[in-house]
Amino acid sequence: MKRVSLKVIAEELSVSVATVSLVLSGKNERGRVSQEVEKKILNKAVELNYMPNSFAKGLKMGRSKTLGLIVADVSNVFFGTLALHIQEYAEKEGYAVIIANTNEQEEKMEKMIKLLTSRQVDGLIVTPTEKSEKLIERLIVDKMPFVLVDRSFPTINTNFVMINNYEISYQATQKLIERGCRNIGLLNYHQNMYHTNERKRGCIEALQQANIYHPENVKEVRYENLKKDVENGIKELVKNKIDGIFFTTNSISILGVKNLVKQNVDIRNSMKMVCFDENDAFYLLPFSVPFIKQPIEKMGQRAIQLLIDQIEKQNSTTEKYIVDAELIIK
Repeated sequence: MKRVSLKVIAEELSVSVATVSLVLSGKNERGRVSQEVEKKILNKAVELNYMPNSFAKGLKMGRSKTLGLIVADVSNVFFGTLALHIQEYAEKEGYAVIIANTNEQEEKMEKMIKLLTSRQVDGLIVTPTEKSEKLIERLIVDKMPFVLVDRSFPTINTNFVMINNYEISYQATQKLIERGCRNIGLLNYHQNMYHTNERKRGCIEALQQANIYHPENVKEVRYENLKKDVENGIKELVKNKIDGIFFTTNSISILGVKNLVKQNVDIRNSMKMVCFDENDAFYLLPFSVPFIKQPIEKMGQRAIQLLIDQIEKQNSTTEKYIVDAELIIK
């Protein structure tokens, strides 16, 4: 469909382009254009399905009015929901969002950053991959407005939005202990990332304080070999006769529950668990599964606010925003 311009509307009504622009930009408050002509212009715009060219308008202001969102795995419920909320809040602020996926690969993250900056995005919201510190530092040097979400690097002073990973993981493990578990397993990603390390630390410290920490019950899985590693990890934990388990991510949780069922574990009576994030798949079970609820909408909204403050207000203050997650037990 061909874009309808201000010139087309002006020619249709035999008025000037300036008159049409004044009306459609909402700047006719002083009545410089008569109500009769204003009404004709508005009706004609609707009739011709006129859409304002926000990109061109933004370029006149030195901005494209687009943002880039780089996530680790958009097929993951957490990142899919996060992208949805970020897009919604960005649109309310007049920005469009281009979403890119890294599959937890540093090379893809670098490629996506180059792609989005070549599209002249005004800023980036990034879920960084492992070993991507140099890419983040380069964004700082290039003075690109950006916010990290879900993850951060403690050694780099940046704006970020993430949950209280250590505290909520400690609470989740304590809840397993309160429910009578004494041989608790942990399934976590094998990666040197601050957020996963904090989840692991919270769980282990709760176990240590209860004097029931068993290192052989801590299993780590690789993102690129997730299904097989989770399957093997569950088999080993079942052999260790665990009576409780903490899954530290949504993806691990889903596969972990599937493999417990596959191993004929009575997950209703003989096994207690806590998972990360609510998932519709759990409602297929005849009982409720305790889970950690991340305030995803709040995280997305805050990330947009921080980014737009950098872009429009040129706010150079670094803000580290930590949101409290919630342990849900029904």
